[in-house]
Amino acid sequence: HMKRSRRCLTAVVALVGVAAAACSSTSSTATSSGSTPGGGGGGGATLDVNIPFSADMQVPDPDIFYEVEGNAVVTSVYEGLVRYKPDSTEIEPALAESYTVSPDGKTYTFKMKSGVKFHDGTSMDAAAAQASFERRTNVNSAPAYMLADVDSYSVPDPSTFVVNLKQPVSAFLDYMAAPYGPKLVSPTVLKEKAGDDFAQSYLKDHDAGTGPYTITDFQVGTKYVISAFDGYWGGKPAVKSITMNILPDISTQRLKLESGDLQMIMHGLSVADITSFESNPGFDVKRFPAFYKTFVMVNQNKELFKDKATRNALQSAVDKEKIVKEVFGDNATKSTQIYPAGELPAGKATDDIKFDLSKLTAISGQFAGKTVDLGFTSDDPRNGRAAELIQTDLAAAGITATTRAIPLTQAFSLPDNPDQAPDMLVSTLNPDAAHPDTWARIFMSTEGSLNWLQCSVPEADAQMDKGLNTTDKQVVQDSYAKAGDLLVDSGCFITIADAKEVIVAKKGYAGFIHQMPTLNTIRFKDLTVG
Repeated sequence: HMKRSRRCLTAVVALVGVAAAACSSTSSTATSSGSTPGGGGGGGATLDVNIPFSADMQVPDPDIFYEVEGNAVVTSVYEGLVRYKPDSTEIEPALAESYTVSPDGKTYTFKMKSGVKFHDGTSMDAAAAQASFERRTNVNSAPAYMLADVDSYSVPDPSTFVVNLKQPVSAFLDYMAAPYGPKLVSPTVLKEKAGDDFAQSYLKDHDAGTGPYTITDFQVGTKYVISAFDGYWGGKPAVKSITMNILPDISTQRLKLESGDLQMIMHGLSVADITSFESNPGFDVKRFPAFYKTFVMVNQNKELFKDKATRNALQSAVDKEKIVKEVFGDNATKSTQIYPAGELPAGKATDDIKFDLSKLTAISGQFAGKTVDLGFTSDDPRNGRAAELIQTDLAAAGITATTRAIPLTQAFSLPDNPDQAPDMLVSTLNPDAAHPDTWARIFMSTEGSLNWLQCSVPEADAQMDKGLNTTDKQVVQDSYAKAGDLLVDSGCFITIADAKEVIVAKKGYAGFIHQMPTLNTIRFKDLTVG
């Protein structure tokens, strides 16, 4: 079966940010504070919003972009045929007015909205959709996997776009709605700026979308500015511009929010910071459900956890409730399923093992004279704190563990360097979309590009394939539920927390709309200033 979701290493460098922030700026007029008129002196809501990025983003090209930081740019500037409803896994039309799926699950027919203009003035139609989809496959970057099963396209008339698949793909509409899903790009730009790379050079620092905002400044390593597009089909946004300065230090971000240089922080504040802002009448704290999960990968390929019974004993020795309380507070709930909460109905693929140290304590003799290498990805400070609490649990069971930070870039290369892999690895990660395949296959299948410790559960792989290539919704649910049960039983994956998205904003804003798979941003078009 084909390997899906190949996230490229360069995208990760951008995700981690600090490494990429060393790239040279494309402009000599770099600014650091990014304060705007009306934004300083502790002021409240303004029409020009400043937010920080903790990391650089790679490029705003929608067929290459595959990160979390940067969603604020790409999803404001480009639109797909469909999108997720707020805080829901339900899909609704976007640039398509409506859509139908053939009974055999292989033909998707999209009726296009009329009166939509690209930022360069070109009219959006079905031919533009086909050109955009073909470009994604031609560019062939990480998100191209979403169109790997396409057989052909057709445009029977200017308002009808038809996609024919080689086989049913139950995740196909979720791919279309995902933040990394196919977006429509102006066919005029694709033609006039094609060069020899399908306009990739041009779209490194320009845009060619239909969204409510357009890129007006793109300085790699410094800041990005998007401004309201007057010709937007859905009406002009209330917020005129959004400036994103790259500020890796969270304490600097907090001070700038307090002083009025920033109007919002979209992610990354500690529990203590959030609690402090919550008691400050000048700020609002918004929490949203999100596809964001903290979990532990356990290495079945290393001596200490080769034995499944040992891994199963370890599952009982992780005190999830304590970790959620101490590391996340009100900003997460205890994980009870192996999938992000909402991808499958409650009660399916449960991972709610009772905390009981006695099972691991009983076999602690086999760890005598050995030390557990407990890694955590260093992109999120919560991972390190969770690892320390797990280390304490292991010590209580009579087992010595040492913790070590693993940069995200190194984590991505672990499948190719298994000798560098730890015995356990704590991470907080997100799927591409609301479909369970975009979680299980990427992180937990034998071929999964982000299955960092290379655990293999072939029976679970077979269930994922069965669930992906069917038209029957019940078979989809049952197959991924079975895959989940097998993955839990393997002891290779221990889920801890379902993290929420927490946004802290100056008082005076309303209309916060969040989509569960689209992290680190909101739909700025819907934001109002009161």
